Amino acid sequence: MRYLSRDKNIFALAKTKRVLHLGCVGFADLETSDRVKLAKDSLHFKLTEIAYTAGIDKSADAIQYYQENDIFNNVLLGDVEKLRDIDITDTFDVIVAGDILEHLSNPGLMLEGIKKFCNKDTTIIITTPHSFSLMNFIRFLLGKFIEGNEHVITFNAQNIFNLLKRHGFTVNSIDTCYQKHATTKAFFSVGKLFFKLFPKFGGTLFVVAMYKKI
Repeated sequence: MRYLSRDKNIFALAKTKRVLHLGCVGFADLETSDRVKLAKDSLHFKLTEIAYTAGIDKSADAIQYYQENDIFNNVLLGDVEKLRDIDITDTFDVIVAGDILEHLSNPGLMLEGIKKFCNKDTTIIITTPHSFSLMNFIRFLLGKFIEGNEHVITFNAQNIFNLLKRHGFTVNSIDTCYQKHATTKAFFSVGKLFFKLFPKFGGTLFVVAMYKKI
């Protein structure tokens, strides 16, 4: 297990590829007005700069604003738990499900839906909060832990492996990672050194998997 930069490693795997980005609007705990203001700081914006990228999200207001203001023209309205209903017939080299699994009532439905977009070499990247994160455990002990407004489930390395296996996916690697906002916090350098030594306590899981079509 390693401790990685979430964005840098997603970009390394996605650059120049055909990418499908699930839950691409991001910033789910914010109001729509704030989410659209942050569009150019989003993972989707950066993916669009380095790869052929299509996005799917159910945030209708944000998507309408993107289209009317010419921010993105590569985002479709859709529910990631109903991907089979999405009018896309292409397959993709990389499918990114970044920090969305924890929002879903039925994550297995998303995994089943992903299969229609896979070719024989498609890489699936999943990031999601780590239930055994050291910092969240400390926050819990101090009575300061706050769950995301839309979060309904948490994962660790074992149960996310089991979930993917149940739906026919092969797990290539499970690491932990940090996100961009963490780098602005005090003592990040010290924390990064600790988590490099003990990555199993990192705050976010970074999973790379594949689905082999029969």
